[in-house]
Amino acid sequence: MTLDVRNLTIKYGDHTVLSEVNFNIEDGSIIGLVAPNGTGKTTLFNAIIRFIPIHEGSITIDGREYKNTSKDIKALHKIVTFFPDQAELYEDFNGYEHIEMYRDIWNKDKKNIDDIITRLNMDSYVKNKVKTYSLGMRQRLCFAMMIAANTKVMFMDEIMNGLDPVNVELVSSVLREIKEDGKIIIVASHLLDNLDEYADEIFFLDQKDVYYTYNREKETDEYIKGFIGKENLGQLGTLPEHTLYLNNDRICIPTSGLDRDTVNAVLNTLRDLSDRSVSLGPLGTNEHYLRIYKGEQSHETS
Repeated sequence: MTLDVRNLTIKYGDHTVLSEVNFNIEDGSIIGLVAPNGTGKTTLFNAIIRFIPIHEGSITIDGREYKNTSKDIKALHKIVTFFPDQAELYEDFNGYEHIEMYRDIWNKDKKNIDDIITRLNMDSYVKNKVKTYSLGMRQRLCFAMMIAANTKVMFMDEIMNGLDPVNVELVSSVLREIKEDGKIIIVASHLLDNLDEYADEIFFLDQKDVYYTYNREKETDEYIKGFIGKENLGQLGTLPEHTLYLNNDRICIPTSGLDRDTVNAVLNTLRDLSDRSVSLGPLGTNEHYLRIYKGEQSHETS
């Protein structure tokens, strides 16, 4: 299965929100979708699922192009689900009833609800009415509803909202599991470091298009990554070409061409100058976000 988007353009009157967006996603993939608010993430979701009309371009799933017709939209909604908004939950229904409803609408194979509930640690409250749920419990319920629907394509917008670190890791783990069933999962999230835990690729929206794609497997160049104020940059000495200085405090120094003693010396200097984390590894989603949306600052010292 593939999801193929070609030359997708979305306009509101004279205002173009997305322009000639192109990408192809294979099955068994989790894609992170990243962009500042107001740059088209939700619009992209809504266009693909046909909640809004598209003006130009095509959307093809498994070789079938889905158009703005009632027949195509109905067929599309059988294979695609969108993460439910908590406002759509029924306060006087319990969690089990919500999960059962999503399963019965989408999943003819009758996926076992009890297995989903146990996997997401919901047994203790799932039979209680939703009006008694906390924000995190509601968010887990919405996630469980999508798992029960079990569609080929899943769009998940800010699924980690309201979750504590334990449940963020739980949901991340379940995402890794369900992608093995051949799903295409697109996750929009502001938890950038968390995306590195489960996403195969990260799409960065900018200038009305997919501006940059970060492939976690292909991007393997190693950097020394740490934090340092501009007033202390001189203590690092002459920095290699392609060093990144981001957000006026984050330094990313490529290790290519540096011997091990030099790498260790830089690591120790960064540890001495800040109590924040220092690490070795490729650039992550957070570094790319800062590079793309906030720009690079000069690391040159006068």
